[in-house]
Amino acid sequence: MEIKQFRRKYGLELIPASNADIILGRMVFDPLFGKPKFQHAGMPHHILNAFLDAKLLSKKDWEAIYDEIRSTPLIQANFAESSVSVETSMITDLEYPEIGKLENNFELNTIRKFTFGDLQARVMSNLLRVRIDDYLELLKRNHWEDYDGKIRKVFMITELYYGSIKIVIERELKEKFEAGIKNTDLKIKNELVSGKSIEYTFDHQDVPFAMRIEKVRTFNG
Repeated sequence: MEIKQFRRKYGLELIPASNADIILGRMVFDPLFGKPKFQHAGMPHHILNAFLDAKLLSKKDWEAIYDEIRSTPLIQANFAESSVSVETSMITDLEYPEIGKLENNFELNTIRKFTFGDLQARVMSNLLRVRIDDYLELLKRNHWEDYDGKIRKVFMITELYYGSIKIVIERELKEKFEAGIKNTDLKIKNELVSGKSIEYTFDHQDVPFAMRIEKVRTFNG
């Protein structure tokens, strides 16, 4: 499935400036036009920060829940499709960090096919959803100004999606492509040669490419 159809079908957003530090509960500002943003005036970095600032959470409890979120296990993504293809013209729009480094040494428009395969996900657990919902109720009841001014109109990440990167190039570009890879943190997981083409597979290295975001105002545990 092509990535635009994938986004529409499953109600997901591509992650701008993706990296391994993006975790569940991260706050997101989603403007009417343009890409979602991880920076916005007054918006906390993470939903737990709003509770910590309002003294609804102790630093110790904040750390415990944050660690719990970071250790959320990867599961097989529940999609009918096993891979998502990306048009060559859209590769740079992904802002996927290591691909950006590759672009400095290899012309991305020479890639014949780019896909995310072996799709996996991290999903906010029901217990965590209920816990966040409880804290949101306390925040609304006792710290309305903080709630209304900082997080009521923004979103948070409740699901993250990952996929191994599969890139197909012409065999004649092998030397140039592999030279470009050396300047990135991409590690070749598998290499398959067929006719005049080569398919390289790279591990996702815990970097998500898509997310599900939910508006804080309508969040339900």
